[in-house]
Amino acid sequence: MELKAALKDYTALEFQALVNRIWAVDLPKQAHDQLIDHFDRIVGHPQGADLLFYPTDKSNPNSPQAVVHHVRTWHHQQGMPAFKGEDIPVAKPAVAPLSPLARSLAEVEKISADVAVSGQVVEEAFNVFEQQISSLRSQQNTPADIPNQAAGIRTLEHAQHEALMAVRKYEFWKMRVAFVQSGAQRNLTYAQSGQAQWQSLVQQINAIHDRYLSRLASITQRHRTLHDEAEALLIVAHQQLIDSRSTTQTVHTISASLDSADKRPDLLLPGGSPVLLASQQADLLKAIRSAVAEFSWQNTSSEPDTENQRAAVLSFAFSSRADTQLFGVSVPLSELLPIEGQDWQHLAANQAEVDVPFRMSTAAVPANPGKCSRVCARSKRCRRFTSRLAAAVVRSLASGSEPRRRISIGTVSVLLLRVLLESLSTGPGQFPLEAIQWLHRSNSVVWDLFSPREHRSLRPMPGRRMTGLTTTS
Repeated sequence: MELKAALKDYTALEFQALVNRIWAVDLPKQAHDQLIDHFDRIVGHPQGADLLFYPTDKSNPNSPQAVVHHVRTWHHQQGMPAFKGEDIPVAKPAVAPLSPLARSLAEVEKISADVAVSGQVVEEAFNVFEQQISSLRSQQNTPADIPNQAAGIRTLEHAQHEALMAVRKYEFWKMRVAFVQSGAQRNLTYAQSGQAQWQSLVQQINAIHDRYLSRLASITQRHRTLHDEAEALLIVAHQQLIDSRSTTQTVHTISASLDSADKRPDLLLPGGSPVLLASQQADLLKAIRSAVAEFSWQNTSSEPDTENQRAAVLSFAFSSRADTQLFGVSVPLSELLPIEGQDWQHLAANQAEVDVPFRMSTAAVPANPGKCSRVCARSKRCRRFTSRLAAAVVRSLASGSEPRRRISIGTVSVLLLRVLLESLSTGPGQFPLEAIQWLHRSNSVVWDLFSPREHRSLRPMPGRRMTGLTTTS
């Protein structure tokens, strides 16, 4: 490479290439020593070639880039450019430190401006919220197709969420204003001079604090009114969407690998896309085994329970009332009852039935008050904007109010007997499924699922939670 007479004749990239060549140590010793001597003559830094081997920054490992950085920084500190085509950075003028009074005044002015901006954001969010409420109310009085109904619900939910976030950010300033107010009062107490200026500053922050609290109370009341009005409209709109979807009958297909369904439980969606991670499947399997073990112990205890019980093992929620998602829960049949020692071919030939002491079930479970993530949590009557769907292991008793669940062997392929797909449901605004057609194609299991025309609500049975897995969809 070409060696130049002075550092200022090198561009930054050319000098970086020189340092990289020295660091590579891929030259004969004589040529390598010549490059080091050349670096020492032109670098201009007091350390010279020692920069290559003994970094000035002990906290970071040395590197070719660090060497170039140290050379450039040192030359800039001397008021001269380091490399060809470089400009000297303009030094920032020193700023005189503010006095305590000036610093407090600037803090008060800044928080006053920030609170005003936050309040304006709340007003804009409320205006949009009111517009979407009026829009959905007018839409309910006119016929609309299913996509428009769903879009209206999502739009109002989005406006509801934005209003909530704006209110939360406005509430954030409550503690900050209080801190500035207490600081100003403390400075007034201990100030040795400028009492009049400190008194004026305290009056300003007191006025800001009073205005903030008054507006916060007004915003909270208005938000509660708008939220309750929106919730009432969304409940009606959601029911209208359910009614509209109930007039259409669609066929869905869920496919899953029989090889994997025979080994671990899974949450299945149309299209065969994986939902649960392997670690989540393992947690779900542990939850199912825990529930089955507890129920098995209860069945053999001296004090039998005559009521069916439910143990939740999987739960997730939808992001909107308008969402709809067909899903199924598959569980290896061996996790719910012994499958060894049965002549399944004989049972299938005779269309026999087998008792299933434990089964899977799904239900829509309202979220607990105070657990809302996107609605007003102050209302004790407030529930999450969408129900939580839960899959549970249910113990069925022969003498209970509900007969033992049985599966018919003759209607199912023998290969499918090792997998139980019992839990089928849909998302908010859709219906449970009432018909399942079992098919076997190659090495995969395919279920054709048909939606019913009339709505049947699912209610969770009282029970206890053994252990659980939570995932979102």
